Amino acid sequence: GNHEYDHTSGGANGKDPSGVTTDSGYMPDWGNFGDDSHGECGVPVAKRFTMPATPTTRSNPSNGVFWYSFDYASVHTIGLSSEHDMSEGSDQYEWLLEDLSSVNRTITPWVIVELHRPMYDSQTQWGDTAVGVAMRMEVEEPMRDHKVDLVISGHIHSYTRTCDGLYRSQCPSASSPSGYSGPTYVTVGTAGAELFDTAEYPNHWTAKQLPMVYGYGRVTVQNATAMHFEFVQVANDDSAGAVRDDVWIYRDGR
Repeated sequence: GNHEYDHTSGGANGKDPSGVTTDSGYMPDWGNFGDDSHGECGVPVAKRFTMPATPTTRSNPSNGVFWYSFDYASVHTIGLSSEHDMSEGSDQYEWLLEDLSSVNRTITPWVIVELHRPMYDSQTQWGDTAVGVAMRMEVEEPMRDHKVDLVISGHIHSYTRTCDGLYRSQCPSASSPSGYSGPTYVTVGTAGAELFDTAEYPNHWTAKQLPMVYGYGRVTVQNATAMHFEFVQVANDDSAGAVRDDVWIYRDGR
């Protein structure tokens, strides 16, 4: 995330742990990428944690804690870095395409993508909204094409869940063809930092928003065609452990 990585200097001298060679990391002028790491620049997290590596038989390597994937039971989980370039032709984009193409949906019928910043959120945090729109332009299509089921993010300090089947800001309608049309997007930025109580801008794809509730997400895979997502409240009173939102995600043949 931004608080761990935001790289401000030294990349040109090989000091960026993600391998970016520009001096100040990835900071396009349309985004709100800044100096939230306060000089850590991704070094502590990159040195302290080891994530699964892409098999050497593939053309595009994973990148430590920045982008990687792993299988657990019937779920293939992909971790992306919202703090790095995802545009077509970038290292992360090419790795993502190859990884998505390599998933065996017979062994791992479910695919979950995790990234720090949300691609869809409805709070009036305009700098973050701009980054979300850019990420949609870059990776929403390949995620839809490869039938990603669930996208989980944080960053925005509130809880938001979209409709299932969201693609290019459109939810499926009653007249839409049956079957898969896109993932469900969930923002769970409610682990303990100060919560956001900002206004929600009008949209038709937010299915649930809880702006001032601490909690965590829980995923239960029932079988190859049914997954259950729950938002569980964290509190120091009788509301602790209450399920404040839940949704079943159903998929037929892949």
